[in-house]
Amino acid sequence: MIVPVKNEERVLPRLLDRLVNLEYDKSKYEIIVVEDGSTDRTFQICKEYEIKYNNLIRCYSLPRANVPNGKSRALNFALRISKGEIIGIFDGDTVPRLDILEYVEPKFEDITVGAVQGKLVPINVRESVTSRLAAIEELIYEYSIAGRAKVGLFVPIEGTCSFIRKSIIMELGGWNEYSLTEDLDISLKIVNKGCKIVYSPTTISWREVPVSLRVLIRQRLRWYRGHLEVQLGKLRKIDLRIIDGILIVLTPFFMVLNLVNYSLVLVYSSSLYIVAASLVSLASLLSLLLIILIARRHMIEYFYMIPSFVYMNFIVALNFTAIFLELIRAPRVWVKTERSAKVTGEVMG
Repeated sequence: MIVPVKNEERVLPRLLDRLVNLEYDKSKYEIIVVEDGSTDRTFQICKEYEIKYNNLIRCYSLPRANVPNGKSRALNFALRISKGEIIGIFDGDTVPRLDILEYVEPKFEDITVGAVQGKLVPINVRESVTSRLAAIEELIYEYSIAGRAKVGLFVPIEGTCSFIRKSIIMELGGWNEYSLTEDLDISLKIVNKGCKIVYSPTTISWREVPVSLRVLIRQRLRWYRGHLEVQLGKLRKIDLRIIDGILIVLTPFFMVLNLVNYSLVLVYSSSLYIVAASLVSLASLLSLLLIILIARRHMIEYFYMIPSFVYMNFIVALNFTAIFLELIRAPRVWVKTERSAKVTGEVMG
């Protein structure tokens, strides 16, 4: 299991405490922590755990390098020195269930499975207004992945609580150090190779969502710009998974089409306007029902259903901004998401 970290002194002990206590044979897994450019006590904390669990944890600190994606660089370094055939990836803010490996291992008995993505649940939903709205957005995406998996469509790797065959990553040349969304990039390459990515709802981990608007904007712009920079390469064959994956890559463009749709209202004929208004109303109603279900299940007050619609239009604006930044070729910078280390939801097992 690889843990790429940078300035994670607040949350790293929480993650390492979970990983060293997994309900799994300790002789069958190793933990490699790779620190890259930290200015806090992240590396010192890791070394303390390495001394305490010297047969289980190894810590490394990388010298600075001029690549956009430090996480990919850390993953590639750990990949070369890892011993296991299955590579697990955990961000510093992740809190995995203690039984995750018991659920992951059987998935790889199928030789066509190239990767397994676990279920991610926000751990700090009620920390701020921003965290509540960001949690709704991320949970909608999470449930859409579960739905995609059930009907055999594209399942993306989400960057944490992810498990991939080492042999496949090596064949693909490792993670792209020049992509802002290395997880989506490697996901498309795995599927294009003809392997399956399996979504495992029983392999559960919790992770933090942004708690401030500033952090949220920086994270989302990185995500959306990363979508626009994914290189599909030569497609071996076109199937529903590939098509669905391409649609996910093009998400920023589809989001911006909302702005076009608003302007078309001015030129609709009266009859077409009624049809369009009905479709938009139906879509809004379905979105509202989904948000109600999510709010109820994840302890988000119903009050936030209304501002969530405003928030979604804010996300549209961020997608538009991401496209604009790509068009003007603004510098690509991988900005680390700040963590609070607070838990406001229920963590089980």
